[in-house]
Amino acid sequence: MPWRIRCTECGTERDLNVSFDISKQRTIYIYCNVCRKNTFNEILGYKE
Repeated sequence: MPWRIRCTECGTERDLNVSFDISKQRTIYIYCNVCRKNTFNEILGYKE
């Protein structure tokens, strides 16, 4: 399931492939390649 997410610190958008539903969450805490650290990322929605 590809989800579109955006880093809350730098604003970089990317796709996140996970095998479970994350629609009930507002943010997810993962590594950002641009910031080079773990950051909160907003979940923008499911990408079809």
